[in-house]
Amino acid sequence: MIVDFGNVWDALTAIGTMGAVIISLYLTRKDYKKKLRIDYWVSYKILSGEKFPIWCIDVTNTGVIPVKIYEIGVYQRSNFFKRRRSIPFLVPRDLEQESSKLPVLIQPQEDATYFVAQEEWAERLQDLTYSANQVAFYVIDTTGKLYKTKYFKVHS
Repeated sequence: MIVDFGNVWDALTAIGTMGAVIISLYLTRKDYKKKLRIDYWVSYKILSGEKFPIWCIDVTNTGVIPVKIYEIGVYQRSNFFKRRRSIPFLVPRDLEQESSKLPVLIQPQEDATYFVAQEEWAERLQDLTYSANQVAFYVIDTTGKLYKTKYFKVHS
């Protein structure tokens, strides 16, 4: 008995070729996506011998395409009806003087840092019933894409 596997090998070769084409197209597109990394931490500003806590928000462009940022703010996750709310920091008085300007064009491998008074904004968030819920910092670029940090609880 002689078995001819010629057609089976041709079919497997065709499937392998299609897989290679799909993977190469995916990897080609992957490099040209906008990628931002948002880090945040609490630092202290010393004025007249007193320490004031401030939130430091660092936005880094980790992609190969320049990204223009035009909004930064606080994003709330709510369990009630899956609603989400956002408060932008668009007013210049909300950002400290050392902050980067908005809107800002961030080139690849560059960053922009923003500083916000923690106590002032923690009180505002509690007034808006954000205290029991978790919040995250977010950034929106010119195309409307939303980038955000992990959620954290607000402490006053």
